[in-house]
Amino acid sequence: MSVEGRTGLRRDAARNRKLLVDAAGEVLREQGLDAPLDEIARRAGLGNATLYRHFPTREQLYEAVFAEAIEIVDRIRERTLQMDDPWLALVTYFEEACSFIATDQGLCDLMMQGAPRSPVLNAFRVKADTLAQTLLDRAQEQGAVRGDIRLTDVLLILSSLLRVVPASVTICPEAWRRHLAITLDGLRPREGAELPPTSLSYEQLVELGQCFHQRRSTPLVPGCP
Repeated sequence: MSVEGRTGLRRDAARNRKLLVDAAGEVLREQGLDAPLDEIARRAGLGNATLYRHFPTREQLYEAVFAEAIEIVDRIRERTLQMDDPWLALVTYFEEACSFIATDQGLCDLMMQGAPRSPVLNAFRVKADTLAQTLLDRAQEQGAVRGDIRLTDVLLILSSLLRVVPASVTICPEAWRRHLAITLDGLRPREGAELPPTSLSYEQLVELGQCFHQRRSTPLVPGCP
């Protein structure tokens, strides 16, 4: 085969790869991480065989789609850690997280359940959780957040919002901001107020996220009533 012919094939392969990544980004925003691969191939105008040739696994395709996801967390981290007010920094973290998942079900799923079979993708959730812990520690050290709040409490609140925000945004786009404000008010110190002692461990929270994912995928899953 001539050099010109090989160059043409490489261009076609690069073009097809871009079509698949763009289509996957669109479908995942709408339907989340469980989106049918057939639908992605269809929107790209390509066959399933071409999709699997470029991306043998879902994880490889999703890694291409979410290649810049960790940069989102980095930008939020840089902005919030520069804030002098630790309460404002924590609130900003919640607002930013809810804003960027409001119209992206794929990112919502990734932040909530992670991607255990892909260290690259799972790093997104881990990095977001680490930032949440840092902001929580700062706010508690300065008395802006009650001392009996744990990271898992914060993440469970966020997980609840991540399930509500994408659903409500199509009906009333800004309604989640009011709900977030009411929810965050519960983190404020109040004299004489005590929380029940039982709290999820981080491992249990991860398991909960996986149960939510499985319940959405299949009607009945053992261990996830």
